[in-house]
Amino acid sequence: MAFKTPSIPPSVGKIYHPLYRNIFSYSLGNRHLWGTETLLGDWDGEHLLIAKDFYPAQYIDERLEAGDPNPYSHNPKAPTNKNLIKTLRHFGQLRDGFQNTSCNFLYVSACFLLRNDGLKRGELPDAQQVLSISAPVVRLTMDHMPKLRKVVAMGGDAARALGASGLYSEIKSRKLSYFEVSHPARALSNVDRFAEWSAVFGKH
Repeated sequence: MAFKTPSIPPSVGKIYHPLYRNIFSYSLGNRHLWGTETLLGDWDGEHLLIAKDFYPAQYIDERLEAGDPNPYSHNPKAPTNKNLIKTLRHFGQLRDGFQNTSCNFLYVSACFLLRNDGLKRGELPDAQQVLSISAPVVRLTMDHMPKLRKVVAMGGDAARALGASGLYSEIKSRKLSYFEVSHPARALSNVDRFAEWSAVFGKH
């Protein structure tokens, strides 16, 4: 798998919270910053897609135990990812056989750390603190996207996370277009899902 990830400052690997785990504490040797870069990882892209968080640390542990050579990667079978790709294809944004590093999209999370409280979903533990210490990683990401024009918060939790961390104000101060859509895993009809995304691509 190819990556365009810029050089990651050592300070990122030192971000710590007792209820979370930093992906770099696993010493996987990964050179990518976000697990979802394996799906949409174009740092030269115009669109930044932001979810609330990546999978919990348990997901990494299970994939390591299963011998997965790249545990810090997206799950292609997950409804979130399948619905997201279907939506982007609907708007003609992705070609067949598209490459993750030349797709015009970078997919990240408002929470950089991996929750390690034994739960796989739900409210983030100590959300305000973990979002605050994650915010610099998202800012670093925006700093290294020279063509960035649009930011899409995927899900109400993601939108609230951007507000709580101060990133929403950061996005507006950079004069980026900002959109909110439902989380891709939410049970919506294609008609309703595509209607939400139509504003992102200027199609109504």
